Amino acid sequence: MRRIEVTGEGITVTVVTEALVSVFGKEMRPGSTSVYALPWDEISAVSLSRTDLGSDGDRGVDLTVNLTYGEFVEVHEDAEGFADAVRQLCRLSGIPDPDPAALPRDEEPIWPGPRD
Repeated sequence: MRRIEVTGEGITVTVVTEALVSVFGKEMRPGSTSVYALPWDEISAVSLSRTDLGSDGDRGVDLTVNLTYGEFVEVHEDAEGFADAVRQLCRLSGIPDPDPAALPRDEEPIWPGPRD
Protein backbone atom coordinates (compact mmCIF):
# COMPACT_ATOMS: atom_id res chain seq x y z
CA MET A 1 0.00 0.00 0.00
CA ARG A 2 1.21 3.47 -0.85
CA ARG A 3 -0.10 6.77 0.44
CA ILE A 4 0.81 10.32 -0.59
CA GLU A 5 0.03 13.46 1.36
CA VAL A 6 0.78 17.13 0.66
CA THR A 7 1.34 19.19 3.80
CA GLY A 8 2.68 22.60 4.70
CA GLU A 9 6.10 21.01 5.22
CA GLY A 10 6.26 19.14 1.90
CA ILE A 11 5.17 15.80 0.48
CA THR A 12 5.03 12.59 2.50
CA VAL A 13 4.99 9.18 0.81
CA THR A 14 4.26 6.14 2.98
CA VAL A 15 4.92 2.60 1.74
CA VAL A 16 3.53 -0.35 3.71
CA THR A 17 4.69 -3.86 2.83
CA GLU A 18 2.61 -6.75 4.16
CA ALA A 19 4.30 -9.66 5.86
CA LEU A 20 5.12 -12.62 3.61
CA VAL A 21 3.46 -15.74 5.02
CA SER A 22 4.03 -19.27 3.71
CA VAL A 23 1.20 -21.60 2.78
CA PHE A 24 1.84 -23.28 6.15
CA GLY A 25 1.17 -20.03 8.03
CA LYS A 26 4.81 -19.32 8.94
CA GLU A 27 5.94 -15.72 8.60
CA MET A 28 8.80 -15.72 6.11
CA ARG A 29 9.39 -11.95 6.07
CA PRO A 30 7.95 -9.38 8.45
CA GLY A 31 5.94 -6.47 7.11
CA SER A 32 7.41 -2.99 7.11
CA THR A 33 6.41 0.64 6.89
CA SER A 34 8.65 3.25 5.27
CA VAL A 35 7.85 6.95 5.47
CA TYR A 36 9.57 9.38 3.10
CA ALA A 37 9.10 12.97 4.29
CA LEU A 38 10.20 15.21 1.41
CA PRO A 39 10.50 18.85 2.53
CA TRP A 40 9.64 21.63 0.05
CA ASP A 41 13.22 22.91 -0.06
CA GLU A 42 14.38 19.50 -1.37
CA ILE A 43 11.70 19.26 -4.09
CA SER A 44 12.66 20.75 -7.46
CA ALA A 45 9.50 19.84 -9.41
CA VAL A 46 6.44 17.60 -9.45
CA SER A 47 4.94 16.27 -12.68
CA LEU A 48 2.27 13.89 -13.97
CA SER A 49 2.70 11.47 -16.82
CA ARG A 50 0.49 8.99 -18.63
CA THR A 51 1.62 5.53 -19.66
CA ASP A 52 -0.31 3.55 -22.26
CA LEU A 53 -0.38 -0.06 -21.08
CA GLY A 54 -1.36 -1.81 -24.27
CA SER A 55 -3.62 -1.88 -27.27
CA ASP A 56 -6.76 -2.37 -25.17
CA GLY A 57 -6.73 1.31 -24.14
CA ASP A 58 -5.59 0.83 -20.57
CA ARG A 59 -3.44 3.60 -19.22
CA GLY A 60 -1.74 4.54 -16.00
CA VAL A 61 -1.00 7.92 -14.45
CA ASP A 62 2.06 8.51 -12.30
CA LEU A 63 3.13 11.47 -10.21
CA THR A 64 6.90 12.06 -10.09
CA VAL A 65 8.49 14.11 -7.33
CA ASN A 66 11.95 15.26 -8.45
CA LEU A 67 14.40 16.11 -5.69
CA THR A 68 17.14 18.73 -5.79
CA TYR A 69 19.89 16.14 -5.33
CA GLY A 70 18.98 14.07 -8.39
CA GLU A 71 16.71 11.42 -6.88
CA PHE A 72 12.99 11.06 -7.56
CA VAL A 73 9.95 9.33 -6.10
CA GLU A 74 7.16 7.94 -8.29
CA VAL A 75 3.63 7.40 -7.04
CA HIS A 76 1.03 5.56 -9.13
CA GLU A 77 -2.58 6.73 -9.34
CA ASP A 78 -3.81 3.82 -7.22
CA ALA A 79 -2.03 5.19 -4.13
CA GLU A 80 -4.22 6.47 -1.32
CA GLY A 81 -4.53 10.25 -1.44
CA PHE A 82 -3.31 10.49 -5.06
CA ALA A 83 -6.19 12.59 -6.46
CA ASP A 84 -6.17 14.89 -3.44
CA ALA A 85 -2.39 15.38 -3.71
CA VAL A 86 -2.70 16.30 -7.40
CA ARG A 87 -5.47 18.81 -6.60
CA GLN A 88 -3.44 20.39 -3.79
CA LEU A 89 -0.29 20.67 -5.90
CA CYS A 90 -2.22 22.27 -8.77
CA ARG A 91 -3.86 24.70 -6.36
CA LEU A 92 -0.44 25.65 -4.93
CA SER A 93 0.78 26.29 -8.49
CA GLY A 94 -2.32 28.22 -9.50
CA ILE A 95 -3.15 25.89 -12.37
CA PRO A 96 -6.38 23.96 -13.08
CA ASP A 97 -6.56 20.26 -12.26
CA PRO A 98 -5.37 18.28 -15.27
CA ASP A 99 -7.65 15.84 -17.09
CA PRO A 100 -5.92 12.43 -16.76
CA ALA A 101 -7.33 11.31 -20.12
CA ALA A 102 -5.80 14.37 -21.83
CA LEU A 103 -2.35 14.07 -20.26
CA PRO A 104 0.53 13.85 -22.71
CA ARG A 105 2.81 10.84 -22.61
CA ASP A 106 5.64 13.13 -21.56
CA GLU A 107 5.69 14.61 -18.10
CA GLU A 108 3.28 17.46 -17.43
CA PRO A 109 4.61 19.77 -14.68
CA ILE A 110 2.04 20.56 -11.98
CA TRP A 111 4.28 22.10 -9.33
CA PRO A 112 7.15 24.25 -10.51
CA GLY A 113 9.06 24.34 -7.23
CA PRO A 114 9.37 26.84 -4.42
CA ARG A 115 9.10 30.48 -5.38
CA ASP A 116 11.66 32.90 -4.04
